[in-house]
Amino acid sequence: MKAVKTIKCVVWKATKAKIAILEKEYKNLQLYLQTGIDNGLYSANKQQANRYFKKVKKGKEYPISIRNDLIKIEKKNTKIVKYWIRVPVFGRRGGLWLPVKPHCDFPDEFTVSESKILKKKDKFYIHVTIKKEIEERLCSHILAVDLGERYIAVACGDFDNQRPRFYGKEVRGIRRHYAWLRKRLGEKKLLKVIKRIGQKERRTVDSILHAIAKDIVFTAFKTNSIIVLGDLKGIRGSAKGKGKRFKRIVSNMPYYRLSQFIKYKASWLGIPVVIRKEYKTSTICHRCGKEGKRLSQARFTCDNCGLDYFNADVNGARNLLKRELSYMGSSGASVNMPITEPFLVSSEAPCDSWG
Repeated sequence: MKAVKTIKCVVWKATKAKIAILEKEYKNLQLYLQTGIDNGLYSANKQQANRYFKKVKKGKEYPISIRNDLIKIEKKNTKIVKYWIRVPVFGRRGGLWLPVKPHCDFPDEFTVSESKILKKKDKFYIHVTIKKEIEERLCSHILAVDLGERYIAVACGDFDNQRPRFYGKEVRGIRRHYAWLRKRLGEKKLLKVIKRIGQKERRTVDSILHAIAKDIVFTAFKTNSIIVLGDLKGIRGSAKGKGKRFKRIVSNMPYYRLSQFIKYKASWLGIPVVIRKEYKTSTICHRCGKEGKRLSQARFTCDNCGLDYFNADVNGARNLLKRELSYMGSSGASVNMPITEPFLVSSEAPCDSWG
């Protein structure tokens, strides 16, 4: 399987002359995008700008997009840095070699895809997209991940008696806080501040999502499991009829970003990720398979088998796991279905206490 990864590199201790050349290329790109004036821009960078940036917002800065055949990475182990990257710039025939510090080491074998040069404050960054052939793992277990409203993700596996793992309860609180803050700032018409806090909110949430995805993928790798994700189609519809405030909370939850983080981290380790429909996983009892009742976001009950005060998110995750086990069984794979103990919701030990 082909795995894709973006390695973020900061240009580190480059000479003033090299920074000036890169700065000129970057500024000329912004000038070209905003006015159409070519004041000295490398031809391929200009072509990439025409290709990607069809609509340009006034005052917004855009990255330099570099074709895969024009970027080169070398490991030199110099006193300054370990890696050097060559990028194309106007007036420099051999390109510009820049010392960089990546957030992780480059693998021994890989191919480079189209990459980007960005500027944040006074620093330049090169986001290098690489591809590598990874052998897909033959997995013997399943880790099902249910995406929900109270917790952004609840995971259950068939390898540890389906013990639930709760992730991202704080994301909902962060979203709620920033929504309140935007409303107050909007009343004072502080539009620039609203934009600035929006960027901070995304960085904060993305940091949490990366940590969640990393833990889920590491658990799958450690237990030799495939990852099963619920189909995101229709997840917004789950908020219908539950009030304007709850609808806003669900609409703002970053389910798609989390699923993308899980997919790309899993692909780099050769872990298969399967998408399954979540039809009725939140309303069917995982123990008896009959229709139950979701009395609240935290509580599920089933009159047929007597299951009561059960965590609703865990019920959804276990149903997703049960569904995948049935797929594996029908395909002829050897599957053992463990006996599970009910996970109840009580006043002494609420579902929030799990972490």
